[in-house]
Order: sequence, then C-alpha cells, then structure tokens
Amino acid sequence: MNKVIPLFCLMLLFSPSLAFGECVEGDCVNGYGKYIFPEGGQYAGQFANGEFAGQGNQDYADGNTYEGMFENSSPQGNGTMTYADGSVFKGQFDHGVISGQGAIVFPNGAKYEGPFKDGVFHGTGTYTYADGSNYKGEFKKGLFDGEGTLFSDGQLYVGEFKEGEYSGKGTITYYDKSQEIGEWKDGKFKVLQKIKAPKKSATSEDEQGFESDAFLPIEPWDAEGNNEPGQ
Repeated sequence: MNKVIPLFCLMLLFSPSLAFGECVEGDCVNGYGKYIFPEGGQYAGQFANGEFAGQGNQDYADGNTYEGMFENSSPQGNGTMTYADGSVFKGQFDHGVISGQGAIVFPNGAKYEGPFKDGVFHGTGTYTYADGSNYKGEFKKGLFDGEGTLFSDGQLYVGEFKEGEYSGKGTITYYDKSQEIGEWKDGKFKVLQKIKAPKKSATSEDEQGFESDAFLPIEPWDAEGNNEPGQ
C-alpha cells in the first residue's frame, strides 16, 4: 500500500542572522528600512528594536520570497510564501514555521487547504491532486489519518485511514453507484456486503468472505505536489 509523503522539507522557514547584514536604506532600528544579507537576500519593511517587526517583505537566498507579518525577525501571523519552484502558500506562521490555517498551491495545480502544524498537514483538510482526484478528511503529521473520503476515477472511498494507509472499515462506491462495504485486513479489503447498482429499484446481497483488489490507490505527493510511487 502506498503512503503519503509529508511536506516537512518544504514548509520550514529559517530567518538568516542579522548580525552580519547591512542596513542600506531607511531606519533599521525603529522604523521602515531595507536590510541586505551577505549570503544573499534582503528584507524591506518595518523594524522594532533592531528586529524585523510588523509588515515586511523578505527575499531569501534560495529564491523563496515572503510577504506578510514579522515578529522577532521571523514570519509570524498571516503571510504569503512563494517558493522558488512556483509553489505558493497563504496562511498562518508561528515563529517562522507554517502553523494554523492555510492553503498551498503547487506548480502542477495540486493544492491543499486546511490546518497545518509544525509545517505539515494536520487536522481536517482537503488535498486535491492535479488530475482532480481529492481527499477530504483528517490528517496527522502530513498523512491521511482518521476518517476521510477519497474520490478518484469516478470511484469514492469513505472510511478510515491510519498513517497514510487504508485501515479499518470503509465503503467503496463505483461510478455505476454499486457499492462494496467491508474492512481492511493485511492490506486487502475484505468485502462484507455488496450492493448492486440501482436500476428501477435498488437491490442488495450479502457476500461473506470475499476479498477485493478494486480499491483506490493512495497516491503520494512529493515536495512539489507531484504524484510519485509509494515508498
């Protein structure tokens, strides 16, 4: 079973030291100024007691840019981070780390909207793949974990996930509205009940002991939001 890869490496921000930079314009102590760093990058915005504080813009040496609120020279509160690869995050920061509500859009069109914690998806959110497939439900530490729904290729899975894998009870609804209800054991979906596609009147039949391989694969994403084979 494929696993979802957390985006930890993408989400963390680190502010360069102010000790060796240079104020090249304005008041870089208490006011508005422009500050450049020897390793590359610059900050333009408000200062308080020699620290970035208030509204500002920072260009990082690696090509990332941030616009929003600062506190103690780190992104704090609401802001927008545009990564060098074209990914764009809009939302909340805490001491330079993405935490709180936010949304990120990747270069290929994949996107996530919901809560973050310590730089990864955490809480109840929605991830939409570039092809339009989407997962809505609970995340823990960047992985599908808890109750959720996964829609892909005309099929809908509603059920439980754990650490990025299908787990526990669930229901698969196919494009013709037929259903399989069952539970996951040893990586396979054991069907406890099959419901036929509705015609003039819906009918159902119980089938015990049937194992199905017709499940929706959980496609992981990499740091650019692209799907790639599982680990």
